[in-house]
Amino acid sequence: MVQLARLVEVAPQVWVATSRRYATTSTVVLDGAGGALVIDPAWDADELAAIPADLAALGVRCVAGFSTHRHHDHVLWHPDLGEVPRWASAGTVEAARTDRDAVVAPLQGDLPDELVALAARDMRPVEGEVLAWSGPTVVLHVHDAHAPAHAALELPEHGVLVAGDMLSDVELPMPDEADPDLSRYRNGLESLAEVVGRARILVPGHGSVGDRPDERLGADRRYLEEILERGESDDPRIGGAGMAQLHAANLRRAGVTA
Repeated sequence: MVQLARLVEVAPQVWVATSRRYATTSTVVLDGAGGALVIDPAWDADELAAIPADLAALGVRCVAGFSTHRHHDHVLWHPDLGEVPRWASAGTVEAARTDRDAVVAPLQGDLPDELVALAARDMRPVEGEVLAWSGPTVVLHVHDAHAPAHAALELPEHGVLVAGDMLSDVELPMPDEADPDLSRYRNGLESLAEVVGRARILVPGHGSVGDRPDERLGADRRYLEEILERGESDDPRIGGAGMAQLHAANLRRAGVTA
């Protein structure tokens, strides 16, 4: 029996690891021919090292990587994953190229220098909406809700949506700093509605894998409607770690004054 350190199979050919830190997820998609696509590997040094070790235990190797967006916890890498194509949306690649120091600044002193040196490096923009790799079809859905040029990845053959930092069961909607009134977030959220409607499995960037993607979308819609229309919400996520501050910031964006 294969002993894996972190990866858990959530759908055929799709495996997910969950970090001890902020319940950050890393997703691995197998191509059926000995290769694997690694999406958002994270986070601590031992957890990063466990991903290539798990791939080896499964008898596969990393053939490509993908970062769903430009934030520091989604542009990490480990040398044992190899020098393979590391894809992202064009906007994410441009941010990593022009402003890499700011992107990786939160990692300084947190991860070993050799891992910081690999973060947000040698990233390639995806041409078109479908990832050109050897495995199952991977369709990009790009929006600006949580971050500019944020990408969610749909695996239509498996009914899986890897949502990046959206649709979490533990985090409230977290708009980009450049979204002063929640309009960008609402537009981005609605851009995912169609794919959410056909997905069976949802992998958020932080939180637990879910089999009711529509409920996650409904919870985020409801929260935003409540704060915009009533200036308050009883969303249970508000009580989570760090969420009170985010909720207060969202209220300010909604025009609610103390």
